Amino acid sequence: MKFRMDNYCIGLFLKSIMILSTLSISCKKSKELDNPDRYYVKYEVNSTSVYSGGKLNVTINDKDSSQIFIINTKTPWETVIGPVEKGLIATLGVIKSGSTDATLRLYTQISVSINNEPFVLKKIDGSDIPRNSVNISYTVGN
Repeated sequence: MKFRMDNYCIGLFLKSIMILSTLSISCKKSKELDNPDRYYVKYEVNSTSVYSGGKLNVTINDKDSSQIFIINTKTPWETVIGPVEKGLIATLGVIKSGSTDATLRLYTQISVSINNEPFVLKKIDGSDIPRNSVNISYTVGN
């Protein structure tokens, strides 16, 4: 009789754990459907040159369209967009305005934040080789 009672208690205990685990998982999935992840994208540009007064045309995409900014060379620049949906192809294009600059070095990066967590670097393109343009992209959520 004691053997049956011990097996019954162990069986009941294991079934209770299975039921609680199932409920926990289904509650978590329900929360994920009710509160989808919110993504934010940070675009950054930095440049160096021996010349002052240069301008850069910066093109980024947001959730609906492209935006164009005109920024100064040799000045760090960044902007954040969001929230955006998973799957957005975040693109950052930079091109020197006016005449070319044989000493211009461009450094760009795209970072992503999920649900207001710290930004995580996802794509970087920095080179010490002089250039007058750069394009990078990253698919959000990958």
